[in-house]
Amino acid sequence: MVMMGCSSDGEATSATSTSAAESGGESDTNRGSQGTVSTTSPTSTEPQACVLSPELTAGPYHLDGHLMRSDITEDRSGTPVEFRVKVIALPECTPLAGAAVDIWHCDANGEYSGFNGNSLEATQTQGTNEHTFLRGVQLTGADGEAVFKTIFPGWYEGRTVHIHLKVLEGGTPARTYSGGHVAHVGQAFFDEQLTAQLLKTEPYSGHTGSRTTNDEDSIYRQAGASAITKMTASETGQYVGEFTVMVDPAATPEPAPLF
Repeated sequence: MVMMGCSSDGEATSATSTSAAESGGESDTNRGSQGTVSTTSPTSTEPQACVLSPELTAGPYHLDGHLMRSDITEDRSGTPVEFRVKVIALPECTPLAGAAVDIWHCDANGEYSGFNGNSLEATQTQGTNEHTFLRGVQLTGADGEAVFKTIFPGWYEGRTVHIHLKVLEGGTPARTYSGGHVAHVGQAFFDEQLTAQLLKTEPYSGHTGSRTTNDEDSIYRQAGASAITKMTASETGQYVGEFTVMVDPAATPEPAPLF
């Protein structure tokens, strides 16, 4: 982990920061209607310094060629979430415009598009499919934000609830994003109290079994509590999730181990 001096007191953190996205100009995506927003889960740990976010595994369910789109929901049902990823460039500690943010996550039943089943064993046995739900790429605006319309993720065997993400630089946006290099691979996590609350509702409650919590998840432990997404809720039941990553846009970090 490389510490960069952007703190007023010289202290540093070693995990992804999840401070709320700064107000400012609109990004290149449609932000959508939010209604009146009130905080419904604890604010995550605020960063004491600008440090590189930890590199985490991309896992076995990433696919190349995700569509350039802000709404990745397709036909998946679940609690609506406007997921905002703010990208900060080091060493300047300023918003990074024009970066590609690639996200992917499972549906309420724990299944990823492109793969059959919701466990490694099932995936390896049953192969792949042509579905594309809950996958997409957006460019960050002048405020460093990429915004996605999605649902709250479900869970699957051996992992806590999370959203995967990559930050890419130097590529070409078209129907999909191509070329460039991967500047960061991370994962966004969620407050356990809020997670337990949402998973009791439909359609999540239909997915039975033993769920892995944050504290039981080895990848969450690598990221730390500051990798918790800040979630706020509107009166309509939609949530806004704010997640910040700090990257060196010129770097290409070594990929983290698969597990």
